[in-house]
Amino acid sequence: MPKAAPMPDTMSGEPRPPRAPVITTWKTAGKTHADKAEFPPAPEGEGPLLEWYQAEDADHTVGGVVLGASIVVFLCILDWGFSWMSTWWLWAFAIWPPIAAYFIGRSEGFSAGAEWFATSRKAHVKLYELTKIKVEYQAGGQSIGIELTDADDRCVGAPLRQLQRNRALWDLVYNGIVHSVHDGSATANQLALDKLQLR
Repeated sequence: MPKAAPMPDTMSGEPRPPRAPVITTWKTAGKTHADKAEFPPAPEGEGPLLEWYQAEDADHTVGGVVLGASIVVFLCILDWGFSWMSTWWLWAFAIWPPIAAYFIGRSEGFSAGAEWFATSRKAHVKLYELTKIKVEYQAGGQSIGIELTDADDRCVGAPLRQLQRNRALWDLVYNGIVHSVHDGSATANQLALDKLQLR
């Protein structure tokens, strides 16, 4: 069972929380160029933004290509061959995932302060006032998502793998989760307890 570190100062962010456990270890820090990024600013009335992450274009596009290829294979199996390829509108099922994934990836940014976490949907939660932590499989079990709800019923969600790409951002978020579960009244589903090592 992890022990929560002290909550960082809301303005300076010090002391920074210790390293949080992750599902995937990345070789790079995971920050893109700030001029291209679309991460959310600090919410009004909250402390300053300390960490951010903007998904790389390729992160989601590769997933879209894999999904598109899977659809092609599925259609070949369903049709017992390649005759489906002569029907133009069936191609729409195969080509939409990479295109959609590219635009979704560009709009996905996250940011965190000492006690808040925000998504590009302009939603944010107070990390030390969480009431519910939910982790679930998404996209047919291909990815894992996390959903956080705070005492004011604000809710944000993010792909866990992307959220953990910037370790310093994830450390801030994770410390708030641990505090809310062990020192507060937050509930966590079974997958959250297992994947986030909250027991």
